[in-house]
Amino acid sequence: MTRHMKKVLLLASLIVLSSCSTLIMNQGFKSYKADIVKTKEYKSANHFQQDLLYLNDLCANSFPDIDNVFPRQQRKSVTDSLLNLLSDKGVDKQVFNGYARFYLSHFENQHTNISGLDSKMMFPYILHFVGSKWYLWDINNDYDSLLIGKQVTKLNDKTIEIVEKELSQYVFVENDIDKTNQVRALINRSDLLKQFGIIDQTDSILLSFENGKTIWVKSIYQDKDIHFHLGDKRFVPNPITKYNNYNYNMTLYPEDNYAYFQFNRCFDKVDAYESIHDYVKPWIVPFAKLYLNILIKKKKMPRNNFGFKIDFDRPVFKDYLQLMFDSIQKQGVGNLIIDLRNNGGGSSLLCNQLMYYLTDKEDLKDFSKMYYMSDFNKQVGKKEYNNFIKTYTKKNNSQPEKGKLYPDGFFNCDSLLFEKIENPKSPYYIPKNRKVFKGKVIVLANYQTGSAAALLTTLLQDNNIATVIGTSVGNNPIGATGFQPYKLPNSKETGSVAPNYLIRPEPSKGKIFIPDYWVENSVDDMINGKDEYLEKAIELIQKK
Repeated sequence: MTRHMKKVLLLASLIVLSSCSTLIMNQGFKSYKADIVKTKEYKSANHFQQDLLYLNDLCANSFPDIDNVFPRQQRKSVTDSLLNLLSDKGVDKQVFNGYARFYLSHFENQHTNISGLDSKMMFPYILHFVGSKWYLWDINNDYDSLLIGKQVTKLNDKTIEIVEKELSQYVFVENDIDKTNQVRALINRSDLLKQFGIIDQTDSILLSFENGKTIWVKSIYQDKDIHFHLGDKRFVPNPITKYNNYNYNMTLYPEDNYAYFQFNRCFDKVDAYESIHDYVKPWIVPFAKLYLNILIKKKKMPRNNFGFKIDFDRPVFKDYLQLMFDSIQKQGVGNLIIDLRNNGGGSSLLCNQLMYYLTDKEDLKDFSKMYYMSDFNKQVGKKEYNNFIKTYTKKNNSQPEKGKLYPDGFFNCDSLLFEKIENPKSPYYIPKNRKVFKGKVIVLANYQTGSAAALLTTLLQDNNIATVIGTSVGNNPIGATGFQPYKLPNSKETGSVAPNYLIRPEPSKGKIFIPDYWVENSVDDMINGKDEYLEKAIELIQKK
């Protein structure tokens, strides 16, 4: 780059810097140009109908194996009925969001979603589930505290099972426990319960309990009216597994022969720079990196929709891992508990860095990566798309067909699992002489373990590196995955689609992840600071 070009870039950067975050969000993300916008149907539709048509076209041309998940005829039927509903002039953004959620729920995929649902009213109770049963966890002090911990069987005249089934039509889930967890966020929101057809009125609701007790709970509109019995005491932190706000943090317990590693976000300073080009247009990458430079110098990260942040006290994950495993070895600790229950995902490369310290096995199996021949991948990842066609054609003397899944050739080699970790030129590089942990590894994971963290959990289980305690994870280890943001043209609602497809290392273990030991915490456990996951882990350590 010439000196003049650098000056031009710097000047342009300074002009947009004050609103760079907005620029990146509004113009910088790679976007899909849908052919549907050229049609008469689209041009004659109202704004919300256009957004639905765009969303349908986006999903049809990005979601792998779509016809097996959301068959074409069913998709047309759902879309047509929603277009009819959206013809009503009384539809606002909130109603549209609900309809879009109904459409997207058919994909049964956490990464194929939409954000922006708003709620201003609530019933002042909190429910918790264990298995398929729901329990009262807390309630406003206007009501009987003796009902806390009791099983709830009905909301108004509907059984909790029916309520859960009906609400599941508005969430983005991949398995049963994931569904229950996502429904939990809606189950006390009075305005949403009405919007989704669960109740007819928002002023009150009847809770029925297994012991025959019933109570009418009135809706509230303002935070000042919230006076829960338990409040902050609803969840008493376990002294060992209590949540800390670091991306990653290790505590040693040498007297009990274990280390506890809480891994909350798969994100660090290195990945902040390296992942920019995955999501934003090439022309805006320099601006985004300059903006990131200034934020890091100021030790300030803006709030974002993805939950990612840099830990300025320990910004580089691989540096933290080196110190962590050095400490574990010096203390002679033989067991490592990795807690992924708060980890919604991030970079799989950080997960691979951790895994690299957990094993030196040469026969590791990686996920099988499938490439989807789609218009979406052609637009958003043109270089990768053209390379795939070139490689496939050379090998098979024919071109791959649009709309089909294919093994992703060279990228499907198990030996490439640690390619970027072992390459000295890679920013994720870790020297081969790292201090590999030789003891027992136990992973704590549940329905809140998502995306890259869920994939790590599967890799560790399928390669017999770790014992997993908990529940099914948020993302299934076989199916569509990946994160590619979108913004609808009119409502400007945002979300993501899942353009990739993975198959777990041991496909015979099934589409849904099952832990080695199924464990959940009850209401009593949480009120008393008891962590059944940790207790099971310690039991296994002591048995050894």
